[in-house]
Amino acid sequence: MDRLKLHAFWNSLANNVAAPFVGFNVTVSGASAILIGYVQAIGSLASAVTQLLGGRIADRSGKRVAIAMVFSVVTGALWSGSAFNQSPEFLAVSFTAITLALGFYAAGWTSLVGEASEGTARGYFLGTFARVIYFGALVALLLTTALTAYYPSPAALYLLAGGFFVFSALILVGQKDQTVEKKPISTDGSASLRKYYVATGVYGLFWGFAWPLFTITTVNIVHADLFQYSLAQVIAVASTIGFQPVIGRFVDKSRRRGVFWGRMGLVVYPVIYMFMSAPWQLYVLNIFSGVTNAFLNVAFVAYLYDIAPAGQRGRYNAEYNLVTGVTTMIGSVSAGFALVYLTAWNSLWLSLAYLYVISAVGRAAGALLHLKLPYGPKGQAPQGTVLR
Repeated sequence: MDRLKLHAFWNSLANNVAAPFVGFNVTVSGASAILIGYVQAIGSLASAVTQLLGGRIADRSGKRVAIAMVFSVVTGALWSGSAFNQSPEFLAVSFTAITLALGFYAAGWTSLVGEASEGTARGYFLGTFARVIYFGALVALLLTTALTAYYPSPAALYLLAGGFFVFSALILVGQKDQTVEKKPISTDGSASLRKYYVATGVYGLFWGFAWPLFTITTVNIVHADLFQYSLAQVIAVASTIGFQPVIGRFVDKSRRRGVFWGRMGLVVYPVIYMFMSAPWQLYVLNIFSGVTNAFLNVAFVAYLYDIAPAGQRGRYNAEYNLVTGVTTMIGSVSAGFALVYLTAWNSLWLSLAYLYVISAVGRAAGALLHLKLPYGPKGQAPQGTVLR
């Protein structure tokens, strides 16, 4: 586990020196609202598509470590190449390629961690890895905050990401694959998964709907610069690290409440962004984001791993991510089109306000769907892996 945690730290470091700033950089470059919506959501969709293929390969071959290593290197090479062209169109293409590679990486990594969670209190187990990952993110964002204060160029961030990804792959040299007995999923388990995918898909439409709006508000209403945006990310990550142990235990006590409040908590963001006007407000909001991030890190994956049978978690994790990716992509691009239409008749602030209301109401309705999911004793899913 020590080697896996060390890899998780460096991989998170690699991902968070660059990925959080792509949408911001594209927005600053003057891209259209539609292109911004595409960039904000393509990360979920593209990686989910390749993760679906990679997850099946990982489960059938058992070569989870090799998959994670190879695609860490490929991702590093793509990030390094992105440093040499900063046009919004090129960034959209390169970020798509990066997220496709990350999907294959995630197939190896998530299935490896998923099988390692067998026989554990999953909320706490996944929360431990989440803390390591967020600690890596915190170090990355402290580095980028210091760097952007003196050299506000994303090119340096992309080069750093490339080097860190390659180094994270080297850490896995010698790591053995997790061996588990493959189990079939029952009829009840399949029905539970279908209900979970439906609730996830409905929520995803309104979740992704707000993503381009957040970035546009940050750049064009709040007028935050790269340094202020980076500082806000630091606050969010530090807050998440602080809340993660508490939320992990909360999820183990009750999956139902963990899943529901993880979704309902996200209703806050479109409401707050509607009235945001200064960078300090972004900082305050990101303190609260530690709570919702901590839920997102463990509650939904823990519920999924409860249902998905051992030996097939790569496949079902990929299916879940595909549902999320498709629906958030539809929502994000739809918001971009809607904003283009509304701003032809209204001010930017009023147009954003209309769309934030739609997102908030939709998120709340989607969260309520999660209360109808089947939960077993102690709030766990009724079928699948028994926690010991």
